[in-house]
Amino acid sequence: MMKGHTSTDKMRIALLCFEKDRDKLKEIHDLLKGHAEVEFVPYSRDVWDKLMAYDCIVAYLAAAIVVRGICGKLRSKWSDPAVIVLDKPLKHAVVLLGGHHGGNEVARLLEGVGLKAVITTAMEYSNGLSLGVGFRKSVRADEIIDAINKALSEICAEIEDVRVIATLDAKKGSAIVEVADRLKKPLLFVKAEELNSMELRETKAVKIGVKNVAEGCAIYASNTGELLLPKRVYGGVTVAIAR
Repeated sequence: MMKGHTSTDKMRIALLCFEKDRDKLKEIHDLLKGHAEVEFVPYSRDVWDKLMAYDCIVAYLAAAIVVRGICGKLRSKWSDPAVIVLDKPLKHAVVLLGGHHGGNEVARLLEGVGLKAVITTAMEYSNGLSLGVGFRKSVRADEIIDAINKALSEICAEIEDVRVIATLDAKKGSAIVEVADRLKKPLLFVKAEELNSMELRETKAVKIGVKNVAEGCAIYASNTGELLLPKRVYGGVTVAIAR
């Protein structure tokens, strides 16, 4: 399911290159402009501080230049921009950073102009369960983990069977980040408009402008779209499971 969706509509993308190469990237610029806010950024040694304000950097530079330039600026995978490097012949879009935070989606989008997306994150190539999680603002990480374990026990599964945890993108910076770190699982944030475009039964989440958080996120991030466990409520946490 997840592979059929993109979430680049409000993303700010920096198209980084030497000034002399700008014309080579016009088709790429025009493609991305149809899906996101895109700006050409000419390369210089002191450009990296500016680039950290973008959601994604698409660089037509040697990977070594990008790695050496950005490595000292990185702080957290939850706030750093996704980074994609384009090879010299413009045949491949290699995701270096932020695959689960926009990089993979942008790389796949670039296949529209003939580039091949090179994606190395394991989530795209593994089988397993997709957990959709919703929760109140005051809920702590321990409560979410307890709810996840209870939901898994209902289908006789364990945390080792989980491939990804998904939740509403409004939850960025919340306790769910600690949950993903502690459980060592990929975390996917799903936009409300993505959920509302899906055929989902409406729940009380319509009060916050979303049809269904837990079930929608579980299905969105799943491989097959099969809902194994409809939404369960555990205190201030809701969990649904798909595969």
